[in-house]
Amino acid sequence: MSRPKKPRPYYSLLTRDGSPGCPWAIEFGDYDLDTVKDERDDYRDRGWKASELKIITTTDEQADINRAVFELNEALRK
Repeated sequence: MSRPKKPRPYYSLLTRDGSPGCPWAIEFGDYDLDTVKDERDDYRDRGWKASELKIITTTDEQADINRAVFELNEALRK
């Protein structure tokens, strides 16, 4: 009997423009954390504030990514 396949971590770069109530949005994703960090650093070089950028870890299932972003945005409303 084979073991269930463990999902690979998937890293997503999220942004928000800092205005009140502005939701997090998915900008970039990859299986390699360093690649996503490089992308984040490119945003920083273009003037984005650290508080406007976030890297999250999920599975690579789009539904899981969307759920994580939804939960972050719900937390902004509280």
